[in-house]
Amino acid sequence: MCGLIGVTGTSDAAKEVFLGLMNLQHRGQDGAGILALGGAAGMFNIQKGSGLVENIFSERSFKGLRGQLAIGHTRYATIGRNDPNLLQPFLDYKAGIGLGHNGNIVNIYSLRRELAENREVLPATESDSEMILSLMTGSLADRALAPDSLFAAIGHCMGKLVGAYAVVGLDASGSLFGFRDPDGVRPLVLGKRLDQDGKPAYALASETIALRYLGYNELNEVAPGEAVIIDAAAAVHRRVLKQSSFSPCMFEWVYFARVESEMGGVSVYEARFKLGLLLAEHLKKLGIVADVVVPVPETSRAAAIAIAEAMSLPFRELLIKNRYVQRTFILDGQEARQEAIRRKLFPIAGEVEGKRVLVVDDSIVRGNTGAQIIELLRQSGAREVIMVSTCPPIKNPCYYGIDFPSRAELIACDASNEEIAAKLGADRVVFQTIEGLRAALAQHSLCTGCLTGQYPTDISDARDFEKRRVKDRQSVLNGPRR
Repeated sequence: MCGLIGVTGTSDAAKEVFLGLMNLQHRGQDGAGILALGGAAGMFNIQKGSGLVENIFSERSFKGLRGQLAIGHTRYATIGRNDPNLLQPFLDYKAGIGLGHNGNIVNIYSLRRELAENREVLPATESDSEMILSLMTGSLADRALAPDSLFAAIGHCMGKLVGAYAVVGLDASGSLFGFRDPDGVRPLVLGKRLDQDGKPAYALASETIALRYLGYNELNEVAPGEAVIIDAAAAVHRRVLKQSSFSPCMFEWVYFARVESEMGGVSVYEARFKLGLLLAEHLKKLGIVADVVVPVPETSRAAAIAIAEAMSLPFRELLIKNRYVQRTFILDGQEARQEAIRRKLFPIAGEVEGKRVLVVDDSIVRGNTGAQIIELLRQSGAREVIMVSTCPPIKNPCYYGIDFPSRAELIACDASNEEIAAKLGADRVVFQTIEGLRAALAQHSLCTGCLTGQYPTDISDARDFEKRRVKDRQSVLNGPRR
């Protein structure tokens, strides 16, 4: 999962991209980059670095990133971990194209084998994003950079790629382009605004929050399998090239997206609140009794408020978050996550002692956060701890951009609710139902592969993909200790 944004038609596109990335930082903390096209010579300028967006770019850095066209990327690693060579955007100077990508290409290794067998030039890294760029530039060879040529190159990519992807890019002719996978697993939104001079500016981004922050008030989603090109004359070209299904990732609403965003025409905040209301009805049917409802900050807050209201229970913020600790779900390695959890949350013991505590989390993936929270609440004197999840049990790997690559590391894999509760140390564990999830998100279709094992794309190449991700995970776990 990564954050993407591209801006065209404004006097300082790179600065806007920077501000947009600041609003997409939650989608990736490993690194970020900005690629701009501009200046008197119309040259490419790129800057990338590891870490948080605000630590990579400075006022001085933007002096070299001037222009009316820029794209940016904030990285969440699923393959290659912290290798700085994998930071995006990628740029092919010779072809005059650069791009950033959110998602995962499941058949990346079979594509590499195919290129090798055909004695074609392999991308310099194993990044699936660079593979997308390679496929595009190969298809564009000896053709002018024009909308029809770009559409043909993007269509070529869609015919080769299996997996989930949203892509934002630019080219030397001054075009901003973006496209979304044929199943719409990964999000992409187009925005428009009129500046003071009356001229239009356009932007593409992973979430509406980044666009609204920058004043883009005409928003609409890029459709599954659709490509969008805004050329140097500010003409907008849109074309659906290949459409298979509408299967947006349910985890966007459940966890990843910011509550201020909208996806699939549904407010993320409203979806999370409704997840809480529906879960409350389920809890009542199960006869669950508690004294207080406590959210795991931050993403479960809306659902916890809904549960408290529906069950006529007090809502209390009793797990206090250290705001200077990163999102633990997207850190490298289990040990790093567990250490970060210890630094991230701490309970208000006096408000917990002797009470039956209903703890609300957005999801339970590996169980690291849940187990440590429950232990802290026990140490603070909680009489009973009931753990509830607004997401159904995650039992299968994600192959589309979220970093749980193996069934073996999922706490709900092949386990009953009672067994999960025992592993966590809870008195009881209750999950949202799949029916409740679908009702809350109000989409006519969803990607629920990690819940049901039914994926929207072919996953016959997923084993190679999974092996590499597990190998990366082990390299982190076996690396130097501090």
